[in-house]
Amino acid sequence: MDTVSGQDRKPQVQYEGPAGAYRVLVVDDEDVVCMVIKEALKAEFDIAFVDSAEKAIPYLLQAPPHVLVADKNLPGISGIELLRQSKSLHPELEVIIITGYASMESSIEAMRQGAYDYILKPFDDISILVEKVRRACQKTELARERNKLFDQVLASNRELQKAQQLLKQSYLEALSGMIAALEARDAYTRGHSERVARLCNKIGLAMGLSRIQLDRLVNGARLHDIGKIGIREDVLNKPGRLTAEEYEHIKKHPEIGAMIVAKIQAFEDYLPVVRHHHERLDGTGYPDGLSGKQIPLEARIVAVADTFDAMTSARPYRSPRTIAHALQVLREVAGTQLDAEVVRVFLQIQPSLEV
Repeated sequence: MDTVSGQDRKPQVQYEGPAGAYRVLVVDDEDVVCMVIKEALKAEFDIAFVDSAEKAIPYLLQAPPHVLVADKNLPGISGIELLRQSKSLHPELEVIIITGYASMESSIEAMRQGAYDYILKPFDDISILVEKVRRACQKTELARERNKLFDQVLASNRELQKAQQLLKQSYLEALSGMIAALEARDAYTRGHSERVARLCNKIGLAMGLSRIQLDRLVNGARLHDIGKIGIREDVLNKPGRLTAEEYEHIKKHPEIGAMIVAKIQAFEDYLPVVRHHHERLDGTGYPDGLSGKQIPLEARIVAVADTFDAMTSARPYRSPRTIAHALQVLREVAGTQLDAEVVRVFLQIQPSLEV
């Protein structure tokens, strides 16, 4: 075996007993007690003996036992303090305290610190100690197996969440690409969805939305016009104002978009934004005629950003409105078409925005 010297030398830890047996560390400074315990346990357990708590620490760090049997009245660090330190390092480790000087107070303190049992010595019946050690070992092993399984489940969940996030991102990129292709057919709406998403992010942060709400808001905003894929191109790119029939046709895009998003389970959180971003606070919007707080908050935020970007962007039939004019319109429709609180926040942060 290789050896090390100086500060790098680690204290040797060694158990003796049947291969694969439960490990038991006995900490006692009485030779006779150690001999009795060794004779009782050696056939069934992998055992190590040390005569102080200080010498037990390397075992706890390098090769933790299944059960620690410690005398309460050790030289230096007491058995009760060793119990506390052992539980701090290995909460699942069972500890049996033995003592020749029992008191009600010390037994209560040992149990309070998490001792598995408290046994008097000399032992009237050593088989009692053997049985308690056996059961304590089984309990520790069960706890360690449970912890191992729990860690495996956590690791599996993390991997699953990572895979789901990658899949979700792939879907989002694919749909974002479809939206970009859709908007590329019309120079007047190119980049609209991304601009709306950026505005929504700023508004959401200013309103103190949670990370989960921001995800629903921003990605919902990116997808809010995906339903225009199902709208006739001659209507989308018409240079003049729409007829009543054409307007009814284009009003179907939130429902079409909702049907597209509903087919992707990872995007179910974005469906309310896609379906309801054209609802109005007074109930005269579409497709469902929702009003007030019936409209999801994220959809109410998208409605403000969408309205602002639409007004400040060029259209085939008109030039872009000035920012001042667009802000005035937002003030006028706050509380009827748009959520007044969202408008208030937007007006507050707008001077700092790049539009």
